[in-house]
Amino acid sequence: MIDVRAHILPNGCKVLLRPTPDKAILSIVAVVRWGARDDPADQAGLSHLMARLLTKGTGSRTAFEIAQTLESVGGDIEAFCGQDFLGLETQTVETDWRIALDVLTDCLFHSTFRTGEFEKERSLVQAEIRRAEDDKFSFTYRRLECLFYRGHLYGAPAEGEVETVASLDRESVHALHAAIARPQSVVLVVVGNVPDDEFLAAVAKTWPAGPVRPAGSPPEKDQVVRRRLEPEQAPGAGRGETVVLTKEVEQGFVVLGYPAERPGRPESAALRLACGVLGEGMSARLFSRLRDRDHLAYAVGSSLVGRELASHLFLYIGTNPATVEIARDRMRREAENLADEPPDDAELERARQYILGKYLIARQTNAALARSMATTEIWGLGWEWGEHFPERIKAVAPDQVVSAARRYLNNPAAAVLVPSRGFAPGPATPKGAKSRAHRTRFPAPRRPIFA
Repeated sequence: MIDVRAHILPNGCKVLLRPTPDKAILSIVAVVRWGARDDPADQAGLSHLMARLLTKGTGSRTAFEIAQTLESVGGDIEAFCGQDFLGLETQTVETDWRIALDVLTDCLFHSTFRTGEFEKERSLVQAEIRRAEDDKFSFTYRRLECLFYRGHLYGAPAEGEVETVASLDRESVHALHAAIARPQSVVLVVVGNVPDDEFLAAVAKTWPAGPVRPAGSPPEKDQVVRRRLEPEQAPGAGRGETVVLTKEVEQGFVVLGYPAERPGRPESAALRLACGVLGEGMSARLFSRLRDRDHLAYAVGSSLVGRELASHLFLYIGTNPATVEIARDRMRREAENLADEPPDDAELERARQYILGKYLIARQTNAALARSMATTEIWGLGWEWGEHFPERIKAVAPDQVVSAARRYLNNPAAAVLVPSRGFAPGPATPKGAKSRAHRTRFPAPRRPIFA
């Protein structure tokens, strides 16, 4: 039985302690119930920028001193922000838990958002967005998400756009931090060995009892903001539509997007298996058929992205510009045919073992366990939800995969990237022709490791 001790502190913070007797590494994750989906449309990227600035200076430490304090004991601290939540994560050895907690507390509640650091970080975010625009996968996938989630709370990228980030100011960052930096909005997960009573006492003593207004933030902007829980429009507004993108590239790229069950819903495990059958691993249908058999792809695959309000499943293929339309059509048909061509026992078992193997390997670190527990707590599923993921995957029957495919894998939204110098559809590479395709991995968007 897994030993996890849950506590609700007087200040409202929920603390989960998970000892790991066989590991001396300590991971502490503080997750705030606020994410990029809560940003106003004209301030897309505000939460992401604020999260990054949490580690760039407090009332008692500069950005250098924050990093140096943890690096002096071999540790580190990292800020993160997704669509559903944001927060901080530290890693040290267990004997340095006081240092880790002290720095995390300082950054989470006492960041000052200095002008120099604000300007520097805002420029860095813009530069990263521009760099992502130069990557075929990132560029096309970002446009697919914007199309698929049009009118939805997930309609803008978590990091924002160059233009929206340029419009952000320090006052808005201060106001947001003042509104959401409150212990009752935080789930604090500790995976590693700490003295429970001492740790909880330290949190109760050093964490504030209520909201925090950073030094220098305008009092008139120190107000509570409400997180948006319901989408303005149902997900999948762009289904059946295609956005064609042009860029100075040598290859074409296609991403198809489909709606998916939210984590915890009945068909989520079956759809996860469908995703595995289609495009995960070298024996998956997209890889073995479109790449190896038909020579249509230099990169191909699928991924399921879990989110609190509306998940999505996407397929992608990198191909010769002359075969973009053929590749898009073939990939779409492979998804639809899953309902008419059910996976046999061997195919389903391969996908099942691939998914479970990747899942178990990913959960070997304390940091991965802490992130998983914090995510499912924020989503309202409970920290233990991720622990039972293997059981749900093992219980999926072939007819459930077919049912999920028939319900979800049709009428996709599509983003198509073609060279800007002109595009004329042509025939597919002749069957049997020599292909220089190779297995290329594109990073899926950051997501819980059980999704």
